[in-house]
Amino acid sequence: MFLKSISFLLLLVGLSSVTHAAAYWLEIKGIGKINTEVVVEIIYGNIDEQGIRHRQQGKELVLTGDFKFNVITPSGKKIPVAMHMKSDYWTFSYLPKEQGVYRIVGINATHPVIDRSKTGGENVLPIDYLCAQYTVGSAHNSPMPEQFLDIIADWVGKSVKISAFNNNAPAKAGVKLRVFNPENWEKELVLDEKGEANFWPTLKGMYMIRQDWISKKSGTYLDIPYTSVRHRCNYCFFLN
Repeated sequence: MFLKSISFLLLLVGLSSVTHAAAYWLEIKGIGKINTEVVVEIIYGNIDEQGIRHRQQGKELVLTGDFKFNVITPSGKKIPVAMHMKSDYWTFSYLPKEQGVYRIVGINATHPVIDRSKTGGENVLPIDYLCAQYTVGSAHNSPMPEQFLDIIADWVGKSVKISAFNNNAPAKAGVKLRVFNPENWEKELVLDEKGEANFWPTLKGMYMIRQDWISKKSGTYLDIPYTSVRHRCNYCFFLN
């Protein structure tokens, strides 16, 4: 079966810096039709000095399997999915039975505490969220936030409206999102009073929008104390 990437778009104007950190991201393959398989790949990788993304193997790839994913149908049904590990990614598939926008959402709340006690820093408990959208046929439904930290995209004319959410409510005005283009150049995106911002897409490739939020909640996980919780949502878009 021929598969092509279903693409969602973002424009990055005036990109100012490049980063080489590792990250999780998604790749989605399908043809956007009912009863045709959609394949999702979950990847952990890094970006080299030329801005090229590389998939990683080893321990971090194994730990990527701790993500728990659901597919949200256009009618709002939540479908848990089981992942399988391949050579350099994890994957799952599903068969869309109705037209509209499907949401793919995942959370990993099992990361170990980032222990900075030996260097005099504060310990942080990380929680990661991954999400994307996939349209089958015509998009007749309006997706809703599904995770504590979430991002949703909608077309408005030739622009893409980004809506960020925190605990099912619009993120506060002034919150800064980090946006990475296909070459991994980074730009800040500042939310308005509705928790929204717009882009005008032109460039092909995979984009990632990242929302971070720090909770000052303290506790202990796996016998290691922490003083805060770092929530991070990565939302993936593609344009062929």
